[in-house]
Amino acid sequence: MAERPRFLCGVVEEPVWSLGDSLLSLHRLQRRGLNCYMYAPKDELKHRLLWREPYTEHEAARMKSLLEAAHEQGVEFIFAISAGQDMVFSSAGDRLLLQQKLRQVAAMGCRSFALLFDDIDPCMCQADRDVFPSLAQAQASVANEVYQELGQPPVFLFCPTEYCSSLCSPSPSQSCYLQTIGQELLPGIGVIWTGPKVVSQELSAVLLEEVEAVLRRRPVIWDNLYANDYDCRRVFLGPYMGRAPGLMSRLHGLLLNPNCELQANFIPIHTLGTWFQSELGSCAPPDHAGMEEVAALEDSQGAQDGSYSPQEALELALRDWVAEINQQALEPGGRTPGHPSVSLKGGPRLQPGTAGGQGVTPDPQPHNSAPGGADQHSPEPCGVAPEEGSREVTSEPEKDSGNRTPTGHRQSPTGTGDQLTPGSRESCEPSPALPSVAGSAQSAGIPVATDTLPSPSPTTSSSNGANTSQNISLATSDAKTGDGSPIQSPSSTQPEAISSDVPQTPPGPGAGDSPGAPAPLTDEAGASPGPMAPVTSEEEARPIPTAPLTPQEAVSSPAAPLTLEEVRMLVELFYLPYHHGALAQELLEHFRWLRANSLSVGVPATAPDACGGTRWRGRAQSFQLLCERTCRLHSRLVSTAGRALLYDLHPYLWDIRNLLLAASAFVLWLDGHLLCEPDPKGTWGNCFGWCQSITAPILLGRDAEPWARRGGLFGELQALLPVGNSCDLFYHPPPLFPSSQLYLLRPLLPLDKGELYRMCRESLDCDPKVAEILVAHPDLLGDRLLGSFLSLSPEYTFVLEDEGGPCGYAAGALHAEGFLQQRDSSWLPAIRHKYPPDLGTGGSALGQDALEEAVLFFHSEPLAVPQPVLRRFPSLVQLGTAPRVLDVGASRSLALCLLSALRANGSRGVFCQVSDTDRQQLSFYSKLGFVALPVAWGSSPGSQLLGRLL
Repeated sequence: MAERPRFLCGVVEEPVWSLGDSLLSLHRLQRRGLNCYMYAPKDELKHRLLWREPYTEHEAARMKSLLEAAHEQGVEFIFAISAGQDMVFSSAGDRLLLQQKLRQVAAMGCRSFALLFDDIDPCMCQADRDVFPSLAQAQASVANEVYQELGQPPVFLFCPTEYCSSLCSPSPSQSCYLQTIGQELLPGIGVIWTGPKVVSQELSAVLLEEVEAVLRRRPVIWDNLYANDYDCRRVFLGPYMGRAPGLMSRLHGLLLNPNCELQANFIPIHTLGTWFQSELGSCAPPDHAGMEEVAALEDSQGAQDGSYSPQEALELALRDWVAEINQQALEPGGRTPGHPSVSLKGGPRLQPGTAGGQGVTPDPQPHNSAPGGADQHSPEPCGVAPEEGSREVTSEPEKDSGNRTPTGHRQSPTGTGDQLTPGSRESCEPSPALPSVAGSAQSAGIPVATDTLPSPSPTTSSSNGANTSQNISLATSDAKTGDGSPIQSPSSTQPEAISSDVPQTPPGPGAGDSPGAPAPLTDEAGASPGPMAPVTSEEEARPIPTAPLTPQEAVSSPAAPLTLEEVRMLVELFYLPYHHGALAQELLEHFRWLRANSLSVGVPATAPDACGGTRWRGRAQSFQLLCERTCRLHSRLVSTAGRALLYDLHPYLWDIRNLLLAASAFVLWLDGHLLCEPDPKGTWGNCFGWCQSITAPILLGRDAEPWARRGGLFGELQALLPVGNSCDLFYHPPPLFPSSQLYLLRPLLPLDKGELYRMCRESLDCDPKVAEILVAHPDLLGDRLLGSFLSLSPEYTFVLEDEGGPCGYAAGALHAEGFLQQRDSSWLPAIRHKYPPDLGTGGSALGQDALEEAVLFFHSEPLAVPQPVLRRFPSLVQLGTAPRVLDVGASRSLALCLLSALRANGSRGVFCQVSDTDRQQLSFYSKLGFVALPVAWGSSPGSQLLGRLL
């Protein structure tokens, strides 16, 4: 029997990674001084479901390659198998098949094994009950036999069915199951434990003493801190934390279960290595096992003080990750193909944005180490000289980790997932169609202020000095500054006026010189907003977190490498299961406060003092800037990241970008549009009652597992929107081809009408004869699609804008019955004098049908919408985008902000009119939860009503 192994510290492979990904993971382990890799992919059939079947020759060759690579890297390879789901413990045949499977792997060169009996039915079959008095004795019997048949390998691990304190009844020390396991298992077998919970927030020596006593051996921790397979909206990029100093003396090993996405695991593995080094340096394990790692790491990195600080470890990991990200982007095939700029009428070619800033440009290689093709036997450094960093680490080391629309007028391809070209449009009737799910991506256009845009366009600013920012202005049609004067639009200032002498605003808490301590998750997302939350002096003095760029920065290349600050923002958005990063926490704090105090800028305003509106607008501006920074980060990631990193992290950041587009526009709308006294049963606050009375106490309890907090930052932001309980509005697969296009979503401005009408006109594919008619009547299509909404209900109109100007709209009417009556009695009679009834008739040219449909609509007597529809769905909506909008996320955000505004003012349901032949519109609305209403209605031949509840 071999001598007892060294302390095991490494990772568990639970998703089925490709061979290349597994090899990369092994290389990262070696670079960080970690020594263990457990192969336990539960999605692999022959690991769990078909565990009895031996590996084929091809599968064996892959396994052997992994084993050889692990041996070359000096990493202990542990082969794990999960046989407990259907194994008959008393069956000699099943026991033999299990031994044969493990012997096959042993013949490939594997010398370490693990039997996993987690997440199985604790009830035994009758055959087993006849032989074994308990499940624990049955499992121990199988484990002991396999252990001995394999020659008592130096590493043999056993995962019990009760693998954490929350699964033990009543407690670990009083669990009959664990007591039997501790008594029956042979001493050389290690037992796996996850801690107090499946995903443990903290691990301490005191908690482990009880487990060690009942198991009669030091456990091996299976750490699920970064596991994200339970929530498709979450990925964890923060530093390893929550594990008290001095744990090594109470453990036989620690294995980290990382994110399913390999590229998301750089910081988890990097900081785990730093923690391991710290533990080795401060507490030598018995028999001095593992001390060889101490010598190797100290030789390459220099002596450390032995204390582990998660924030300092994060700083080291961020620097190395930035270098690796940018190195991967430079490798052949590493970056996604570039997309040409889109030439748009009415505006010049886009000027390149900036990616550089006040931070330093990272080195092409990690400090003293190289990426994939480098020397694999050279340990990666953990320490850097102070002058090498772009910032100092000012946070104190943490102690004990306790801190915490008729058819054909194609304004866009469909949203069905098929990529369409403009030539594939079926007809030319006006229709506010929506974009394709998987349309080809556009270039990284930077919205700039030009005199061709009638509406305020974004100016450039910095993202904490690291990249260009598209400022989202608070210059809505009725937005005012605190003294009652209208807020000046950024576009009112010419680009030449933006110079380096513009006063810069100091960065906010999420953009300081150090990342700061992570913010623990709280229950505030479920709280119902009060009439007016108190404002402290600290909140009044909260600085705006960005500053204008200099002209030199404004002309930098948008494809420049990602900066340290940008990668830090990414980490802060997706931190840890129980903690938010600084940027995520600041977004949540702003949005919660703005929601709770929204009545201070409502209609009529109810602020208790004259300064209430001023404070609210200042806080709203800070929130807008944070949203803009995040949208910019999404664009930068798509433009510059390597293919592997992009496709691993883009879905998560795309979701956040879409939600913040809607949230930002909704906050802008609140100022001067929120009704303070709508229907008492339909108030905004009331729509959160479900969260306060039912869900919050269950899901947000202190001892809840992280999967109770669905979606992480995304989920908490979603809950803060009035339609947050309509989950179908928020879930949509990401596009196959990511787009770096920047969008601005905002309420309607008075100067938008001309641009929106131009968008409707230019979206029609038509014959020159039809084009001549449109020249003579340029407002025809715009009046058909948008005219009534802009005249009678402008307060519920939102505009989607890119670098070419407005490219989409979402229009609505809160009280559809009154809106339709006013449209039929006043607006339509006036519009009939504008367009003669014979306009565009008697031809069959391309686009002729769109003109005829519009004129027919104007001069026909509209039929009334059935009263049952108006009672159940009191609001009317209409959506449309230009063909160039290929990102379905942007169009869904457009719909989301409109529905939120209607719901905030008491609407309980919405409906729309769609042509029966417009499959694109029908598909898009159906994905938003709209259904065909079974009512007889003949307002327009071949059209139907769709509706959904809010």
